[in-house]
This record gives sequence, C-alpha cells and structure tokens, in this order.
Amino acid sequence: MNLTSLIIIGIAAMLALAMGVILFVVMYQRRVIRHQVELKQIEEQKELELIQAGIQSEEQERMRIASELHDDVGATLASARLFLHQKELTDEAAIQQSKELLDESIQKIRSISHKLQPSTLHHLGLQTSLQSLSEIISKSGVVKVIYVKVNDLPRLDAQLELSAYRVVQELMNNCIKHANAQNITMQTDVNGELKIKLSHDGKGLLQQDYEELIYKKGAIGLKNIVNRLKSINANISFDKDGDWYTIEVAAPLMPANN
Repeated sequence: MNLTSLIIIGIAAMLALAMGVILFVVMYQRRVIRHQVELKQIEEQKELELIQAGIQSEEQERMRIASELHDDVGATLASARLFLHQKELTDEAAIQQSKELLDESIQKIRSISHKLQPSTLHHLGLQTSLQSLSEIISKSGVVKVIYVKVNDLPRLDAQLELSAYRVVQELMNNCIKHANAQNITMQTDVNGELKIKLSHDGKGLLQQDYEELIYKKGAIGLKNIVNRLKSINANISFDKDGDWYTIEVAAPLMPANN
C-alpha cells in the first residue's frame, strides 16, 4: 500500500469520524429539543389542570352558598313572612312595612342565588342563560343590553357553557363598572366554534391594552377571564368599530356530555 492510499484512507477515516461526531451532536440536540418540548407540554398540562381544579373548587363553593341561601335563609324569611300574615297585630303600617321588607329580602336572595349558580344554565343551556342575563341587566336601568342570536346554540359541554357564561358575566361587569357603557349588544353564533361578541359605547380596551393589563398587579377580573378562557382553550380579542368597542370570544366546540 503506497503513501497516497494511506493518505486517502486517513482522510476518509477522519471524514467518517467527523460525520459521526456531527451526527451525534445533531441527534443529541434533537433529543434535548424534544425533551424541552415535552417538559413544556407537561408544564402547560399541569397549569391547565390547576386552573380547572381551581375553577371546579370555586363552582362547588358557589353551589354550596347558593344552596344555603335558598334552603336555609330563604325558607326562614318565607316563614317569617307567613307568620306576619297570619298573626293579628295592631300596627297595620308596621306590618305592611315588614311584609315589604321581607318580600324585598326574599327577592334579593333569589337574585344572589341565581348569580352564584344560575339554574337556567344547567337546565336550559347557555343561550337561554345569556338572554336571561341580558334581560336582568337591562331591567336594572343601569345599561341597556340587546341580545342577538345569529343561530340557535346547541347544548354544549357543561364546562364550556359555564366558563363562557362566567366570562360574559365578568365582561358585562367591566363594561358597566369601568367602561361606563350605556348600551351593550351581545351576539352569539356557532359555526364550527362558539362565538360571543360584545359591543358597547363606553370607554373600552384595545388588544394591546388588554395584554398589558393582564400582567400588571391587580386586574383580578381580567385575570379570572384569562383563566376561564384557558380552561376551554378559547381566545379573546379587543377592537374598535367606529365609536363602539368590541370584544369577541371564540371557543372550540365540545358536545354536551350525556
């Protein structure tokens, strides 16, 4: 074997070794990247599970309070009203005032119970509940709310309906409390995904404002909205259309659990 052959063999061996090292580095980097992706997915899954657990715990507490208000306090006040009706007391004005106060207390408790755990959501679904919410807010006289359905919403997964309803509640509260809106239009649609659009004539937010606020201290309402949206893989967008501000929520459909 001459010198030229030895040199060629040596170069080939060095090239093979270099290719082996490069292949090892590439494979190692791929493993590292894959491991990082898997860790990120695990972290995101854990975060989602924590959010869902927190929401579930919150809803259980709401249901407990709603049940106590309805079964305990409500029954007590109803009994007191019945007692006043049956007893023969002399001060008619005082009796009448007591009846009115008891009636008002019962109505307030029913309203609180509905807000904590709306029975219409469980029995009749998201569309009827949002329509009822719009009517209740309009009747308060603080703001006029118009509900528009593009098409009928089917019954959806309970978690999706509940989270969507709570998000709308929080957005409505923000429109009234912070935006000082006088008129709100709520529109619902379902076409491959659930879409809820709120338009109002108050002082609203744009997308950049929203993304800045959710990372600032405070803004608990917006952070609750973020958690709710994450639990159902939904998106939210803020924009302005002429003089009106718009908020759109889009969530993937989950059929109702039978």
